[in-house]
Amino acid sequence: MEKVLEITSNDHIIMIDKLCKRILGHPEILGRIIKGFIKEAEDVSLEEIIELIKGKKEQ
Repeated sequence: MEKVLEITSNDHIIMIDKLCKRILGHPEILGRIIKGFIKEAEDVSLEEIIELIKGKKEQ
């Protein structure tokens, strides 16, 4: 029975990991996180941050 719980637990971790990557893959969401938590980005506009993220994604 313990093995079943372990497999389910790993499946949930993988699912959560994939969902987080999808959420952070949106430049608008990632831009807001960067703007709020990265000191070097506090003077950069949200629009500029989003454009920089989109530019990196295209490379």
